Amino acid sequence: MADLDPFFSKINSWSFTRHRVWNRCQRQYYYEYIAPYVKTGAVVDPEKIRWLKNFTSKFVVQGQLIHDIIDQQIQLHCENKPMDLAGALAAFSKKVSRYKDIGGETFTEYHNGEKITGAFYTAIEENGKTCLHTFFGKWPDYTTRECLRHEQFDHFSIGDVGVTVKVDFAGKMPDGTLILTDWKTGRDDDEYETELQMAAYVLWAHEFYQKSADEIKTELVFLKTGATKPYSFYLEQLREVEEKIQREFAAMNASYVYGDFPARPSQRECMSCKFAEVCPEADAGRN
Repeated sequence: MADLDPFFSKINSWSFTRHRVWNRCQRQYYYEYIAPYVKTGAVVDPEKIRWLKNFTSKFVVQGQLIHDIIDQQIQLHCENKPMDLAGALAAFSKKVSRYKDIGGETFTEYHNGEKITGAFYTAIEENGKTCLHTFFGKWPDYTTRECLRHEQFDHFSIGDVGVTVKVDFAGKMPDGTLILTDWKTGRDDDEYETELQMAAYVLWAHEFYQKSADEIKTELVFLKTGATKPYSFYLEQLREVEEKIQREFAAMNASYVYGDFPARPSQRECMSCKFAEVCPEADAGRN
């Protein structure tokens, strides 16, 4: 077993983000979550890994910018202050401009050799404004919900497995029902196994708020179109999710040896991987 910094065990948990990385490329998972904590015999200098972790894929950035603006607006609502569409749109444009001014130098794709064109910034600004208009258009439906939490990291346990979640917005209806909302800024599909993500939210809320599964609802809100997809879970489904998370976390931690984390190269994924520079297999996926 590799010699890891003790801090690793303190932050080692299952999350939906880790689940996605693990199933996309286990080599990337190693670089992201294990390599920074290797103390002796590191395949790649941990300092180099920590530096590469500062880059962010352009696909992640455009969604995060929208989420940041929405979160600021929800905070105003939770403080009983008026929300501001014009201010939100201006703040979003300003954030996009900052990335444009530095030529996208913090984007993973730029670091990996891709030219970031003006068309990209135009597209994300148009998409962002569409999402913000949709959000403000739908928000009146949320004003009857008591604001409980939004964009906060929360932790709970499934047996011996620590789980981390970050719910976009948790609200309580007048009848006491909880509704956990996740804003989606991309396509209206289930490409990324969002049912697992929403089930993890329910498991957290069940423990955090001491509510039964019947008292917790979840929904995806697709901000490009305004479509909403609700989710409800039976106890049997939640038990299956718990077992899946436990099995997956065990696989994630079966070994911390570099060679036990195979790469899964593909052109798009490698170009968007912040560790392509140090991954021997990455070039094969970018030919």
